[in-house]
Amino acid sequence: MTKLVIKNDNAALNLLQKLLDDENFEVPEVEFKNWPRFEMHVKGERYHSTITPELMESFLDLQKTINKSFALVRYSDSSRRLTKADRQDLKILVEVKDGSSGFFAALEAHVGIIATGIAEGFKTMDSRHKLIAILAIGTLAIGGYGFNSYIETQKATRLAELQNLDNEAERNERIRTLSLYKDMNSEQTAKNAELYGKVLDKMPQVQTISDHMAGTYNKFIAGTVDAEYIEVQGAKVPGIVVDEISNASRNVAVDDRVASVFLMRGVDHSSGEDYKFKLFDVVRGGEVNATLPKDGSFVTDAILDVIQDAEWGGKVVLLQLRTKTRAGKVVKAEIEKVTEIKDQGGYEEAVASKED
Repeated sequence: MTKLVIKNDNAALNLLQKLLDDENFEVPEVEFKNWPRFEMHVKGERYHSTITPELMESFLDLQKTINKSFALVRYSDSSRRLTKADRQDLKILVEVKDGSSGFFAALEAHVGIIATGIAEGFKTMDSRHKLIAILAIGTLAIGGYGFNSYIETQKATRLAELQNLDNEAERNERIRTLSLYKDMNSEQTAKNAELYGKVLDKMPQVQTISDHMAGTYNKFIAGTVDAEYIEVQGAKVPGIVVDEISNASRNVAVDDRVASVFLMRGVDHSSGEDYKFKLFDVVRGGEVNATLPKDGSFVTDAILDVIQDAEWGGKVVLLQLRTKTRAGKVVKAEIEKVTEIKDQGGYEEAVASKED
């Protein structure tokens, strides 16, 4: 099979679509060329051939997001768990283009490392799943779709806030300002949203990476409010739109989502509101206490059967958790999804070694 060269979001999305739609689609040999990447151009008097303090802070936040993302998928923890070698491997290098206000950071190695972290969590994940992870993170989480989704969300938030503005003329003028940014291809955006849903069903961690990227974009927006325009991941935003959406309320709380294979060491059924589980992560090691609301919409008889079988039979089960951490420790975990693992044999060794 001819080697497939991926050098932009469109090529990556096309391959991702094929891999998700057809389980029998043969995985091609892939070469990534300057992709995934983070690319930004800023037009304005203050930005010519210069990286301002605000932009420097924004790029430092991009580094933090890369670190957090890897720590989440590899250790189910905060970036405090990263080793010195991890931090070295994840360092990004931002190139300031000569004679302009353009910035470029190659992220191929970084996204590959994060995708490997996702793949290492599951014995059943092969090169196909790793490729899906790279394509999904590179396009839907940190690529053009991710930035466009961020802008559209901030626009919607700001539009709702402007409805409370008493001065009608000012309100209408600000609404017209927001309309200056338009999604260039709404049909493709709708297709990407469908792809995103399919990816999240398999890899919920991509949602958290995307949420952390939104926080980074907040920094970039706040740091360029005086620009004539900015262009991020190919999407051009007029400066007056940047200034307006910089006033939108920001959702600073991010729930981390992790998925791993767990052994149930104890279940407390006594509460009327939720089940309480003592879980052991057989992939990464360590115990986690988690809850499952009894009135949750997905808690069906079939799910309860899987849980009971895992509890009584000493079997491992695949769980998706929504977690909150403090000082590097998980202080709250809620089960969002339960998946039965039919092939238990692949985990017998891991269970034995982790319990010793």
